[in-house]
Amino acid sequence: MENYEITVGNHHGDLVGNTNMVIQCAVDKVASLGGGIVNILPGTYRMDDSLHLRSCVTVRGHGEDTILWKPPSISSKVIYYLGYGHYDVSVAEPEKFHIGMGVYVSDDESKGFYGTVATINRKNGNELGLTRMLNHDISLECNGKVVSVYPIISGYYINDAHIENLLIDGNSQENQYLNGCRGGGIFLLQAHDIVMRNVTVKNYNGDGISFQQCKNTVVKDSSCIDNAGHGLHPGSGSIGSKIFNTVCSRNARYGIYYCLRVSYSLCEGCTIEKNGSHGISIGHRDTDIIIRNNHIIENQGYGIYFRKDPMSQTGHRTLITENTISGNSIDKGLAEIRIDSSVNDLHILNNTFGKDAIYIDAPVKDVFVHGDHASSAVNVTCQSFKEEVSFCRPSIELPIDPDFVPYNAGLHLKRV
Repeated sequence: MENYEITVGNHHGDLVGNTNMVIQCAVDKVASLGGGIVNILPGTYRMDDSLHLRSCVTVRGHGEDTILWKPPSISSKVIYYLGYGHYDVSVAEPEKFHIGMGVYVSDDESKGFYGTVATINRKNGNELGLTRMLNHDISLECNGKVVSVYPIISGYYINDAHIENLLIDGNSQENQYLNGCRGGGIFLLQAHDIVMRNVTVKNYNGDGISFQQCKNTVVKDSSCIDNAGHGLHPGSGSIGSKIFNTVCSRNARYGIYYCLRVSYSLCEGCTIEKNGSHGISIGHRDTDIIIRNNHIIENQGYGIYFRKDPMSQTGHRTLITENTISGNSIDKGLAEIRIDSSVNDLHILNNTFGKDAIYIDAPVKDVFVHGDHASSAVNVTCQSFKEEVSFCRPSIELPIDPDFVPYNAGLHLKRV
């Protein structure tokens, strides 16, 4: 990145203001000059739309004194059938919305990635123009609506951006929910080599941080606290992600949700505690994951849960080592780790467990359990599959290294 820097402040700086627009102006200016730093001075900034990241730009605040705040959401029903690929939406109450506002367009049939997050760029009667095309047909009959919810920071199709020293306040009590496929306090889509450091995301009505189809994402020294979805949501084929020294606490769902085809990922030195469901959830073709030296404690669900999947498509080549996994399964009562899918090459080594360590309820292969710090043997309950579990150290280490992702591991993210 270049050394060009612009300072933004509520009362003084190169650009003065207290909304997303003034920060966006700074980000776009720095990006136009080839990259650099946007320094956001202490203060509270009203985010009527996402702050849209640009390649080679660092957005840097002053810790919890720099607050990006989400105002209350508003909504309106759609009034016409709206077609996939169109860049507009017609609503019953257009007066609620203004140009520059972020919105989410969806109906009962447009779940997950089929919803659309965009910015209003024009108004004409009941019609709102959008910066992104609709990802799905939207209809009044299926309860189509437009809601002013969006990521507070987002990055689409960019490279080499940094987010540092910020507090993101999602004001969840006054906002509708946004699912993690299209949103989060921070949301990335096909954004590569992005680093988040010393960022706190709290009270977002959805996931704290969600990144989809991304390469080499780093989350370090950060916190996802009291969010209404998951704390962290790596998903949709993301590869090479690293999560260091990060707290995921008191989120309504999972602490960390490895969603779909996440591979060559590292979670190290984190505290994952008191979440409303599982501490860490793995499944749906997630492979080649290292979970090391974490405190996974007092989650309502299992400390680590391997979800049910067909055809053994989950959790292969996973290393779980040097963790404290204790006091979990508060509402389940079975174990600290539960395996409900036919995993292969799972190494659970040198962990400290609570009383009931591991519950296996699927045929597994090459599962090694060894070296509990708290006792001479790890308590493992198997439902008729114990012959597939070895209670010795594996002779060969798993070939996992997020720093060296095989070329073919990312082919699903490339046109070939």
